Amino acid sequence: MSIAYNARHLASHEHELARSLRARGREVWPLIRRDADLGHAVTVQRAPLEPTQEDARWRASEPVFLPGVLGDVERQRRQEIRGCLAMFDRLRAEESEFLDELELRLHDDEWLRYAGSTVDQDDPREVERCFVDAEVDGETVAADLWAKLAWITEDATDSSLRIRFSNGLDQLEEWMTTSDLTASWVDRFALRAFPECAAILNCAPLRERLDRLVGQPHRLSERIIYNNAPNGGAAFHHDAEPGQLGVVYSQLEGHTAWFTLSKRRLADVLRRCGWPDRRAAMAALDDARDPRLFHVLNRDASFARQLAAHGALFVLRAGDCLLLPSQGVDDVAWHSVLAIGERPSLAHSYGVFPRQADYDPAGDPWLTRAATLR
Repeated sequence: MSIAYNARHLASHEHELARSLRARGREVWPLIRRDADLGHAVTVQRAPLEPTQEDARWRASEPVFLPGVLGDVERQRRQEIRGCLAMFDRLRAEESEFLDELELRLHDDEWLRYAGSTVDQDDPREVERCFVDAEVDGETVAADLWAKLAWITEDATDSSLRIRFSNGLDQLEEWMTTSDLTASWVDRFALRAFPECAAILNCAPLRERLDRLVGQPHRLSERIIYNNAPNGGAAFHHDAEPGQLGVVYSQLEGHTAWFTLSKRRLADVLRRCGWPDRRAAMAALDDARDPRLFHVLNRDASFARQLAAHGALFVLRAGDCLLLPSQGVDDVAWHSVLAIGERPSLAHSYGVFPRQADYDPAGDPWLTRAATLR
């Protein structure tokens, strides 16, 4: 039976019970993000979902948990994963520059050419953005491809880092309208710089799930590499971007805890906290400026317990994937992430985008359908 890390939740004061469970061999994880103590998660064993159950959850904009779908990724990609973790440690300690790290990874690439690097002085989270152009036979076929290293938050207590691969101007959100050709070059850039991407792109069971759930030709783009550090993670949010069908989150090393459920079900839980009805709660979720809502979603242990009681708490270990459907602003899986464990972990997050049915470039394993890992 697969190990599914849909977790029980303990009140934050029940540390005695946590110690007792650990003494009996159970995994118990403190849920702390930016000094907000949300209790504990206890891992439990259950059977994986049947295909019909996965389909139903996807249609309802609920997360689809795929425990162990990537196999023994820590063993299969040990060298790349260790190298990536060491790189993040150097960057966090300011022992190296992001450009130097990328140059080491791309120095012999036959297509990608360095085109510059910048730091956005108006974004306190950005560390460095490096640009490349794609050239074939001396001709530039895709320009302004970039990789951006940034802190996940401005909070100094959270040292989590991420690297996002995209193209064009952020301010104009040009990535939303990028062509399959340009997106493919960005995706190749990510794969070339971080070859552990192949653990996800070549995973046949994951491909089979997405082919069935998405039901149309698609690509995995806007790739992000996460190095979530203790006391860190992402506050509650959604990814209902125009043209984006969902997100694939893959844990490659370490663990992360997730609170995630559909927006409509999240609104129903908020009704128990004072919002008068689902409509009012849905409207509140659309207003990012509400400090009371932010506190309830991200710093209230009693609300976290309610989410866990509604089956919205998951713990991911290496080899697990979480699929987050995004079918519109009201039909999307909301989610927050907590780093757990004693050191920063490694995970990848890829957006699911529609693509032309006849577009099949040779540079991206996902599009060439080279699903040979398992």
